[in-house]
Amino acid sequence: MNSKSDINIYYCGEEACDPGHFFGPAIRPHYLMHFILNGKGYYETGGKRYEVKKGEAFLIRPQEITYYEADKEEPWEYSWVAFDGEKTEEMLKKAGFVIDNPICNILKLEDCKKYLQQLISIFDKADSNEYELTGLFYLIFSTAERVYQKEEEAAEQGYYVKALTFIRHNYGYDIKVSDIARYVGIDRTYLFKIFKHFLGKSVKEYLTEYRLLTAKYMLQRTSYNMTEVALSCGFYDLSSFSRNFKKEEGVTPMQYRSMILKEMDR
Repeated sequence: MNSKSDINIYYCGEEACDPGHFFGPAIRPHYLMHFILNGKGYYETGGKRYEVKKGEAFLIRPQEITYYEADKEEPWEYSWVAFDGEKTEEMLKKAGFVIDNPICNILKLEDCKKYLQQLISIFDKADSNEYELTGLFYLIFSTAERVYQKEEEAAEQGYYVKALTFIRHNYGYDIKVSDIARYVGIDRTYLFKIFKHFLGKSVKEYLTEYRLLTAKYMLQRTSYNMTEVALSCGFYDLSSFSRNFKKEEGVTPMQYRSMILKEMDR
């Protein structure tokens, strides 16, 4: 599909997870939604943990480091759809995904199941119709709860999304809060207020946290040395990287990687 389409669907599927089954920490290139059809589990993103159960859905945004795990007693069964497109943010907002909460309620679960099964069954067919796929996709989202925002709240959410997008694409550079505010088009004091409202932390705190989350991912999944990891994550001083990492994790980056390697060897 053309990347400039209103909605592009990249893949979809379903799974009945084993107890404690997990995925991540990982980064996705597209939006990805999981619809919980049975059971429960939890989802972590942006330093927050969300309990998610049957009749709810959780959203993964592009370039976010996320982790999710099935409950050990009642593991979830879910279907998922990966997508993007020009209408994505508008559609997500209408479906109930306000920016500080990646969870929404599915009001018509049986209808949602039916549309998901139809989407999955025809997606890989050679003669699948793009309009049929897109139509099913919209029907799936029509089963989600609606949230209506005041004009001021919608504007603040727009600034917040724009700031997050800038950070996620530029965290590896030596950017400052003033650079982010300039890109968004508001002053840094107002941007600070918006981040406190949505995340309960400052822009600088979020930027450092995002860099450290990315560093953890790289330490787990790549063989880059400490200097390469630090530079890739926007830390141009190795001692500063080590100090911030230890403050957050209680161990140095080198110790963290050693711990991960030991766990993998078990």
